[in-house]
Amino acid sequence: MAAYGRLIDAHMLATGVLANGILRINGAVVEGDQTSFERDALFAAFIIGLEPCESAIAEARYLQAHALLRQELEILAQLKAVGAKRRKPNGAPNVAALEQSLGRLYGGLSAAAHVSRHDIVQSATAWDGEMDSLPGPTNMTRYFPETDEGLARRSYALHIYMIVRLVEELSVDLSARHISATFTDAENTALNLAIDLMAAEGMLEIITDADSNSSTDN
Repeated sequence: MAAYGRLIDAHMLATGVLANGILRINGAVVEGDQTSFERDALFAAFIIGLEPCESAIAEARYLQAHALLRQELEILAQLKAVGAKRRKPNGAPNVAALEQSLGRLYGGLSAAAHVSRHDIVQSATAWDGEMDSLPGPTNMTRYFPETDEGLARRSYALHIYMIVRLVEELSVDLSARHISATFTDAENTALNLAIDLMAAEGMLEIITDADSNSSTDN
C-alpha cells in the first residue's frame, strides 16, 4: 500500500526478526513451568493474529482493525503480568504495566472495539458526499470500507511497534530457556533499523536518556 511508505520495510525487518526467533525454537524440547507455558501461548496468539490485523487495516476496516490492535496491546500487557506472576484469573491485564505511550492508546482502541463512542463509529462509516442541496440536519452513511491514508499509516505503525515489543519479550524467553537461539547482533541491528524507519516516517519519536532527563529536570 503506497500510503505505508517505508513502514513496509520496517514491517519486513520486524517480522523477519520475529520469524527467525520462532523458527529457531520450533520443535525444541526444553524444561518449562506454568509461566513459560502461559507466555508461549500468548506469543502464539499474537503471531496467529498478525495476518487478520494487517488485512483489516489494508482493507480499511478500521473498527475491526482497532479491536485486533487492542488485543495485541493486551497480549503485551498480559506477557508482562505473567512474567511478574501477577496475572488476574479471568481478568483483563493492567495496561499500566506498559509504557505510557501505549497505555494512552488503550482507551481509543477500546472505544473502537466496543463501539462505545459515536464519534469513532461515525468516522469509520460517514459518507463524505455533497450535502449542500439537502435539507438538514442530514447524515450520510456508507456501508462499505473507505481508505483513510492517515489512519491506515497510524494503525499500521502501531501494529509494527507492538511487533517490536513482542520481539523484546521473546528475547527475554530465548535468553532464559533457549540460550543457543538468542537473537544475533545482526537481528538486533535489523530491529533498530525498523525503529529508525518508523521515526523517519514520522510515526515514532525516539526519546534519548538525555531528553528524558532534561524533561524531568524541567
